[in-house]
This record gives sequence, structure tokens and C-alpha cells, in this order.
Amino acid sequence: MTATAEGTQGGEDPRTADAPARRRGSGDLPARYEDLDLIAGGGSGEVRRVRDTLLERVVAMKVLRAAHVGSPRMRARFLNEAHITAELEHPGIVAVHDRGELADGRLWFVMREVRGRTMREVIEEVHDPQGRSERAPSGFTFRRLVDAFARVAQAVGYAHSRGVVHRDLKPDNLMVGEFGEVLVMDWGLARRGGDAGAHEGGGDEPDEASPALTRHGDVLGTAAYMAPEQARGERDLHGPATDVYALGAVLYHLLSGRPPYAGHGPAAWKAVLDAPPPRLARVTGALAIPAELEAICERAMQRDIAARYPDADALAREVLAWLDGARRREQALAVMEKVTALEPRIAGLRERKAALEAEASRKLEGVKPFDPVEVKAPAWDLQDEAARVGREAALKETEWLEGIHGALSVEPSLPEAHAALADHYRDRLLEAERAARVEDAGRFEVLLRAHDRGRHTALLRGEGALSLLTDPPGASVSLYRYVPERRRLVPNDVGEIGPTPIVERTLERGSYLCVIRAEGRAEVRYPVMIERGAHWSSAAPGDTSPYPIALPRSEELGLDDVYVPAGFCWIGGDPAAMDSLPARRIWIDAFVIRRFPVTNREYLEFLNALIEEGREEEALAACPRDPVSLSGAADARAGKLIYARDSASRFLLGGEEFGRRWREDWPVALVDWHGASAYARWLAVRTGRPWRLPSELEREKAARGVDARLFPWGDHPDATFARTVESDSLPMRVEVTAYPLDESPYGARGLAGNMRDYCLETWRQEGPPVREGRLALEPADPSDPDFRGVRGGAWTSPLERARAATRFGNLPMDRRESIGIRLARSYPG
Repeated sequence: MTATAEGTQGGEDPRTADAPARRRGSGDLPARYEDLDLIAGGGSGEVRRVRDTLLERVVAMKVLRAAHVGSPRMRARFLNEAHITAELEHPGIVAVHDRGELADGRLWFVMREVRGRTMREVIEEVHDPQGRSERAPSGFTFRRLVDAFARVAQAVGYAHSRGVVHRDLKPDNLMVGEFGEVLVMDWGLARRGGDAGAHEGGGDEPDEASPALTRHGDVLGTAAYMAPEQARGERDLHGPATDVYALGAVLYHLLSGRPPYAGHGPAAWKAVLDAPPPRLARVTGALAIPAELEAICERAMQRDIAARYPDADALAREVLAWLDGARRREQALAVMEKVTALEPRIAGLRERKAALEAEASRKLEGVKPFDPVEVKAPAWDLQDEAARVGREAALKETEWLEGIHGALSVEPSLPEAHAALADHYRDRLLEAERAARVEDAGRFEVLLRAHDRGRHTALLRGEGALSLLTDPPGASVSLYRYVPERRRLVPNDVGEIGPTPIVERTLERGSYLCVIRAEGRAEVRYPVMIERGAHWSSAAPGDTSPYPIALPRSEELGLDDVYVPAGFCWIGGDPAAMDSLPARRIWIDAFVIRRFPVTNREYLEFLNALIEEGREEEALAACPRDPVSLSGAADARAGKLIYARDSASRFLLGGEEFGRRWREDWPVALVDWHGASAYARWLAVRTGRPWRLPSELEREKAARGVDARLFPWGDHPDATFARTVESDSLPMRVEVTAYPLDESPYGARGLAGNMRDYCLETWRQEGPPVREGRLALEPADPSDPDFRGVRGGAWTSPLERARAATRFGNLPMDRRESIGIRLARSYPG
């Protein structure tokens, strides 16, 4: 620590001379004071450490140099400093206790000795880049340094209130004491307002010895920190705003770690005259400069006097307001630090929950619904533990939310807290919109808007982007937006947006249908879901570039073939759907599905073709029969034939429901899974196309499109849209062309009612295999007696069972009046 006192710049270092010599050089002091040693010396005088024998205390005595005894100017300036300092009774200004004149004519005054360091030293320490942490070795932090500056400004503001202007404020004249006190030193150039010449001395003798005084004509002050009016020598303009400029220059030094102007003497003086200092924003230093303090500094250093703060007190109030916010910020950040420590725990709990659920699903693989409790219990235990972990994660998240709001109660503008909440509500908003929870989505959007500070502007605009490539390119694209109309989602024409390729076309968030047309190609319906701030691109899992949408040649598709292009879609995620899979976005390769289920007319053609080929046993096994095989009887021919036979053994339309004979355009029923598979194989051979039963997830995509709708037509269940048990007072099958509103985004019909469809795979609790985000087709082994997947609503069941995510299972030998056949094939193929 350096011991110093008023007006102690330059001169000899008391640590390099012996004490006796210093005492001998001091001359005779008044009898009350005992000379101890020299503290520092300057051009105008020296400061000595003395003992006040009357009050038994050590104080500092400033003594005018002998060379200036005959100078009226220097004597007036010395007395001015003593009088003004004595007049200013403030904790931030050193108190003057006594004054007088020595026998040799030297003036002196006594004041409290200040032990500490200059603000320049503290600034350099805080800005030291060598191993500097947030807190300097002395314990000073950036905020504490700004606090010290605010107290300096308050002290100068007090002087201004007493009509006194300092005129030589700089970091070397500001002291930070051993116990944190802050003092404004060296009032040698001070003057009272309205007195342009008083106490500045007379005559024209230069003061060349003191580095504290830069004299250029009538220029007074220290060049790097002086106001322009000082640099121009316009002493009549010196006032509180002059000190405000100097305080701004000190603040500039504090913020940047360097003075506003480089160099000393005439070079610095000329720089002040020429232009403002470099903007703080362009000054690179070790510390980040708060924007508010930068603005305060810039206003204080305005070259136009009227544009500055009117006095130092106004400047102090601005800095104190920032400090008050900084203190609140520190307290709020402490709360944030505590609650953000919960985030790894919350993430770990969620991962643990997902792992437990996955393990439970693995244990349930192959478990039959009728298996004993002992077989299912291990998986149930895992599910129960997953639920417990999920509850704990929810409680921890609630604690996290309360903590973030607690930080905002301390500092309502805390950016970190608002950013954390904005990210949280963004995720909740997207989840709610994907799940079609309209009320939740509205609430989360309001909360996101309340906390976002600009980072989620694009998201809140509700826009996304669409990129679309086709093979071949150059196809025209008509865009339709799905809008609710009488409880259905109806495509509303937006207009042409082609030709392809389309690259990052901005669209409002929502569900759209692209109708793609190209010469010689079949018209393709391609639904897309534009989410907030997201980019819909046909890039497959693991790929970065978009996957071109293949446009089938016209001859590749039959009249009732529905093409479903490759791409992502949402499956599962409907809590009201029986055995719904968890919500998941997966890629499904292109396929073709038949617009309607197989009709009696088509199935009769199949059976009679087998008869003509001499394959009567196969035909009898595949023929619809009474459902007597619900027990899983091995004999496929058990049960009475539904179809009749003529004299040539050909099958004829037979069967009766509720007094009505079966019709040719009704969907075929009472066929088992093996019969359905046999029909697919027969048609594949006949057409040269690889027809098969659809995968569960292919059928779900064909029904829902890509926007996670609950039914083919939208989200509202209504029995007038699909054939279910509520659709008529006399439930029964109807023609496959009935209920035209039961149509999916791709154009497939009857996927929610009339007849369920057999699926390709063995039924599993976890659903068909999805590997690396992509559906993997794994047909069931015909010899496997396990349950087969079944999808769709039916005329025999309530509307709630018609939800597109609902899953059923049926033994392969069982025949049901509600289960029929719909075919699919991979594309190309």
C-alpha cells in the first residue's frame, strides 16, 4: 500500500532516502508538530508525515516549496487549495485541520493522512490480463471499482453544490483507502463558480516544475482528462460540466483500462482539441463494457457542454442506478446458479425414465395379452419405476421454474432468467402444437412472448420454410393450406409455388398439401407440416441433402392406386387411441396403397382364378366362412362357406347381414390373415407388381398424412364422416365408395370406418421395428401363430375406435366381420 496525501504527484520517493536526512531538510515546523518523514514531493510542494503532539495523532502536512515563497501566483494557489479543501466537509474529501506559515515564508496546511492506492493503480489491477479472474488480488471487482467511482462523483457533486469546481480530476488524484474509503485529492486548481480568475494567481510566470499542471497559455488541468474548453483555455466556460467531462474521462479509463487519449503534454492536449476519443465499443480490453455505462460515459464526455450531465451529482445518480441494478443482478444470478444446478438432474431423470420405458417395452416383446401376470410383472415394475422417476423429474422441473421466477422477483429484467424461460416455453409450445392441444399452445405462446428478448422472433412469427426436390425436376407445385371447415381440415388453394426445385420457401406455420404435376407423370399429393422456425426438407435420416420425391410415370399407377411419397411423418401420440404408440417422427419409404379395401367382386375373381388353375384346396382355405374359428382352430376350412358355388364349382356372391345379401362392392369380410396374404400373392403374380399387406405404420401414415391428425379428415370425431356403429340405426357394411369424407390427405378412402385391415407384421406392443428413425419392413412368418397387426375403424365398433393411431391384434386363423383386406406395395417395385 502507498501512503499519500493531497497533491502528491512525482518528486522524490520517500522510500529511497534515509529518514534523518528528510527531517533535516524539512526546516523548522511549528512546535505542535513533530516531523517524521517525507511522504512525497511535487513541483509545488512536498507532503510530510508529522505527529500532532497536541492530539497525539499522525497527520500529513503539505508545505509550499521554498522556490515559490516569492510567487504571488503559487502562494494564492496554495492558499486556495487549503481554503477550498477546508470548506468542503465531505467523507470523500480529505479534512484540513490547521494551516499557517513557517518562519522562512513557506505556507503549510495539515490534513488527515490517507493510506491507500490511487485509482489508477486499482484500475490497472482490475484490468490486468495476466491470470486475472473476476476478482483482483486486492479483492476489487469491476463492480466494486464502479462503486468507488460513483462515490467519487458524489464527492465532486457535493463540491459543485458548494459552488466549487475541481478542474484536475484524474485517476492519480483519486485515492482508495485501506478500508475502502474513496477520496478526491489535490484541489490545487479548484475555483469557486463565477470567479474566473480568483485563486489562480496573477502574473505570467510559468509553472514548469509540476507534472500535475499542464500550462499552455491559460490552459489548466491534465491533458488526457481535460474537457475541450479547458484545452482551448476558455476559463470563463469552466464549470461543473467541466468536471463532469473529466469524470467521464476517468470512467472511460475505468471501463477500457486505458486513458481516453494516449501520450502526455502537448501531444495529448492537441488530441483533445482535434477530436473525441475512440468509441468505447471499438476499444478492445480485458473486460466486457456494460452498454449502460458506455452510454453514461459518452454523455459525460460530450464536447458540447450543454449535452453533458449538468453536474457530478446527476452523473453519480446514473451510475448508482446502474449499480443498484448490478447488485440486484448479482443476487438474481446467485439464485439462477442454484436452480440451474438442477438441470443436469432433471435431464438425468428424463433419460432414466426413457431407459426404463424402453427396457419395459423390450420385456413385453413377445408377451401375449393372455399371458399370466407373473410374465408381465417384471415389465410392469419397470413401468412403475419409470412413472416414479417421471414424477420426480416433474417436481424438479417445477422447482426449477419457481427458482427462475424467484430470480426475476429479485431482478425483473434479468436476461438469463428470461432466456431460460423463453427456451422452456418454446419447447412446450412446439410440443402442444404437434399434439394439437390448442389451449395449451395458446398459453405457451403468450408465455414465450412475455419472456423472449428477440432470440425467438422468427419462431414467434409463426413461419417456417419448405424445400422441395422432385425426380424429375421442373414439376409444377400447387400449394393448398389445410383450414378447419365444419369440423374437417379442408385444403384451401394458396396458389402455384413451382417449378421444382423449391428452396427454403417461407410459409406460415401450418399443415399444407402440395399437388405436384409433371408431363407423363402421375399427379402426386405430398402433405407437409411447416412448424415454427423449422425447415421442412425431404432429407432422409442420416442425410444432409434433400431426398428427391420420385414422381411415378402415369402407367406405374392404376386407377385406384394411391401413391404415398417417401418422407417423415408423425405416428402415435394419441392418448385417446387404444394401444397408441408413443409420439414419434419417423421416415417411411415410398409405397403405394389401394384407395379402397378389397371388395367381394375382386375377391370372387381371385377364388375363381384359383379354381380355374386347379387350386381348389387353396380357394377353399381362403374363402370367407362363418367365424367359428375364433378359438384359433388349425383347420382353415372350419366354418360354413359364406360364398355359394355354382354347378361348375365357381364361387358366387352369398352371405347375408341383417336381412340383406352381401353385395359385390362391399368390402370382403370373414377372411383370415392367411387368406388375405394369399390374395396379395395372387395379385402380385397377375399384375407383376409386388403387392402385399401394408405395414401398420404405412397404413397409419396413409391415414394421417404428416401432421399427426387424429382421423383422416382432421381432429374432430363425427359418425357422419366414417362408417361406424353410430353412423346408422342399422349397423352394417356399406359400399367401399360410401362416406366420401372418410378420405386421407393422399386420397385413400375408408381408413377410419367400414372395415379394418390386416397388416403385414406380427403384433408387438412396441410396434413395428424402426431403426435409426426409419421404418423397417419385417413381414410375419406365415407359420407364426402369434397375433397379427390390424388397423382402422369398422362398422361394428364405436367412433372412438376409429382413431388412426388405434391398434388391434388378431390371431391369423381368426375371421372377423370387421376385418378385411387392403393391399400395398413398396415403390419403386
